[in-house]
Amino acid sequence: MKNILFILTFFLLFSIVGCGKKSDNTDQTSSNNKNSFSWKDDLKISDIPEFPVKGYINGEEISFSYINFEKWRGTNDNVINFSTAKPEQPCGFIENFKGFQLMNKGSAITGEIIKGKFDEDTKTYTAFFKFTSSDGSPVKSASSWNCALKIDNNTDKLVSGRIALCFNDDKKSWIAGKFEAAICNN
Repeated sequence: MKNILFILTFFLLFSIVGCGKKSDNTDQTSSNNKNSFSWKDDLKISDIPEFPVKGYINGEEISFSYINFEKWRGTNDNVINFSTAKPEQPCGFIENFKGFQLMNKGSAITGEIIKGKFDEDTKTYTAFFKFTSSDGSPVKSASSWNCALKIDNNTDKLVSGRIALCFNDDKKSWIAGKFEAAICNN
């Protein structure tokens, strides 16, 4: 009788401990989906993380000091710039720009934009990243890219949204997260 009671107690204890660990792993995995991001070759809106925007250029992690949303009169181009440095004046030119740019030539950037695969047609959109190489020369990417973008709010002064943008370069450069951008009418 003691052996049966011991076996039942051991089995019950083992079952409770085992179940607890299983639910912890599930919670951690679902939490990581919202709070982490890594470069990928097939993007969806659901891949955009919940953290503030950050990026990697040429293998180096960068953060952004200035984000703007340019609306160009005349050509009707719309541009989102993610820069590591601020201009001297609001909406001004940034010397030695280091960061990312997404442009829609001749049309607005609104709602959801998905270019999931690197080889999909970009239509009117272009994207690149820029940095300064170790020898001091500027480098502008010519790599194919993919993107998932969702504009959540667009007012006269501010655009807020979420982005995941990956480049098919050797160092797997990317930008991802939530952002707010100042409107610049040029």
